[in-house]
Amino acid sequence: MDDLEAGRFRIYALQDGAVRAQALAFALTIGLFDRLEREPMTREAIGTVFGLAPRVLPAFLAFLASNGLVERTADGQFANTPASSAFLVRSSTRYAGGRGLLFQGFYQAIAHLPESLASGQPWTAAGQHDMFSGFSPEQQRWFAEGMYANAVHGGRSLAEVVDFSHFQRLLDVGGNAGGYAIALARANPRLRATIFDLAPVRELALERIDAAGLADRIDFAVGSFFENELPRGHDVVLLSSILHDWDDEDCIAILRRCYRGIEPGGTVVVAEPMLAEDATGPDHPAASGLTMALLGGENRTRKRIAEMLGSAGFTRTWVSDLLPQNSVVTALRPQ
Repeated sequence: MDDLEAGRFRIYALQDGAVRAQALAFALTIGLFDRLEREPMTREAIGTVFGLAPRVLPAFLAFLASNGLVERTADGQFANTPASSAFLVRSSTRYAGGRGLLFQGFYQAIAHLPESLASGQPWTAAGQHDMFSGFSPEQQRWFAEGMYANAVHGGRSLAEVVDFSHFQRLLDVGGNAGGYAIALARANPRLRATIFDLAPVRELALERIDAAGLADRIDFAVGSFFENELPRGHDVVLLSSILHDWDDEDCIAILRRCYRGIEPGGTVVVAEPMLAEDATGPDHPAASGLTMALLGGENRTRKRIAEMLGSAGFTRTWVSDLLPQNSVVTALRPQ
């Protein structure tokens, strides 16, 4: 296949994107990867156990196999691939399937993306402020699990970019179920952390913290960064995938609250998908930026993040290299 033909099939994959995402979410919802992790299954057994009709089963399994999510064993059964075992089995410490369920939770909103791209407006007047209005409690749990999965991977990467070893107290603002706090605490044995987020994610966060054996080092404080002042006594504040959810005015409000809450001389760390200055990528920040456009936020460049930090009063900004998932900008609150 020449490069032009390969380009045609990449275009086909983009056109099929909504179908692909929903098929993966369906596999996660029925627990297919969890079951295959226990034992391989024949095609017929998969159809029987999960109630899938013979008409649709071949295409469903072929889709999963062609995308490297399941594979046929020597005796003709279907089993998880190493990638599925690592990232799509719910009991895995590297589970990332919650993100797929997240997109299933607001697929109706995604149908409004063309309108948002044409108008520059979020799909609802309130944007992210009423993002969860149509979510069931189970879908909210999926969202939290999806964010936790992203955060675990992001936290490991962040620990390689920013040295947290000289910090004493971390405040993870909007830290959800604690993926970043857990990853950073594991990497820095002397670091204590507080997660600051809304009440609905507290139970899942405490579950994850307890399972990680970090209940003595990570606390959870209930609050909203729009309505409540931040807990005091922290020398580093983390905003992981927070600012890109909001418009510039809301971002400045959040950053000013961080400025008031952090100890003088403390560091604020912004880690989220960021775009190249020349608008050429990277791929993941670009694609997630389309979701942000739909929801009223924006994936920005490192330069714009640094400028907003300056507007909130922070100084001495530092920027990481442009990274394929989350880039990093840090700044200091003056003494």
